[in-house]
Amino acid sequence: MKALFKYHKLVESVEAQPSFKGLDPVQIEILMAIGTSRLNDEMLTVSNILEMTELASPATLHGRLKELRTRGFIEIVSGQDNRFKFLQPSDLANEYFNALDRCIRKAVQAA
Repeated sequence: MKALFKYHKLVESVEAQPSFKGLDPVQIEILMAIGTSRLNDEMLTVSNILEMTELASPATLHGRLKELRTRGFIEIVSGQDNRFKFLQPSDLANEYFNALDRCIRKAVQAA
């Protein structure tokens, strides 16, 4: 249990940094879905995210996508035939993922 609480405290410090401050749980879940898809060499579309209605309504999800793009966490790229818009994490999102990864490692080492 010690690692869990250490991790939680470390994540709070990461999310207090100016670059990452203000991310809400829905935005974090969207980022994690996009990051996971890229890790698996897959690409999510905007439509895929809008179908994640267990997180929020499509309108809310669309708004959160817009905010993530405006803040520089995600990039939207066109597919080969321009019919699909794919989402990919930006360098800022990758910094966030790396910071969380460091939190996990530190928490485990402290346990």
